[in-house]
Amino acid sequence: MTTGVQTTDEAAAPEEAGGPSIGDLLELVDQLAARRPVAARVVAMTDDDSVGSKELAGTLTADVALTTRVMKLANSAYFGLGGRVRTVTFAVTVVGFSTIRAMAATAAAGLDTDDVLPADFWPRSKATAVACSSLAPLFGVPAPDAFCLGLLSALGQAILIQHDQPGYQVLLDREDVVAGGRRALLLAEQEVHGFRHTQVSAAALSAWRFPREFTDALDLVDDASGRSATTPWSRCLATSIEAAGRLVDPEGATSDVLALSEGAVTEDRLAAMMPKLHEAVSASDW
Repeated sequence: MTTGVQTTDEAAAPEEAGGPSIGDLLELVDQLAARRPVAARVVAMTDDDSVGSKELAGTLTADVALTTRVMKLANSAYFGLGGRVRTVTFAVTVVGFSTIRAMAATAAAGLDTDDVLPADFWPRSKATAVACSSLAPLFGVPAPDAFCLGLLSALGQAILIQHDQPGYQVLLDREDVVAGGRRALLLAEQEVHGFRHTQVSAAALSAWRFPREFTDALDLVDDASGRSATTPWSRCLATSIEAAGRLVDPEGATSDVLALSEGAVTEDRLAAMMPKLHEAVSASDW
């Protein structure tokens, strides 16, 4: 699954700092995907309008780990079916192609095991996904697609970790990052690598031909330069990342959700959503 993605000058700059380029990281993703050919095939199939649920389920079952995750999600509290999904074909129908595509992408990138990831990686990713889905109507974007965007938003961080786990751990342990939360992490990534992990996420999703709205949102969500306007997708994602951060790290630094959402979400609305978000993530084992 060769990417062949053209990167921007900004994204190509990290080599000057001694770090990998975006292209280097996408080559790593290709190498990882070669170890999970079924997951890579599922990513491609879910981009094909001629593929049906039965055909997709037939391919999916060849990857036991991915099939298990899909079945768990279909039976989770998020969909409210409580153990009634017993076949893979039904699970594909319940979860939907876009979500299965997102799950397959994480598997193809080697991220469906958490042995090398920070302890809070999947809780944050799942919380961001659920928050994106819940907030989607306020931004006029489809909830299933917003769920996928949230789930994949930290893909780039996991890729950076897989590229150099000891080096990234040093970055995570820096005093400024520990004290400053997400904003400090992004600044440290920019300093060390020359780009933010959300830019890596955007490049990977572009390589896999995910919707342009996803890649634009990931490029914009942490862009503090003011060079680009926001989109409904990027505002939904930014607000959801904030919600997930508050859930996973209640004592951490916070941002103004009214500003992040450009008036769509108030502090009171976010606070009212948090118990439901906590319940959904706590009950999650997918």
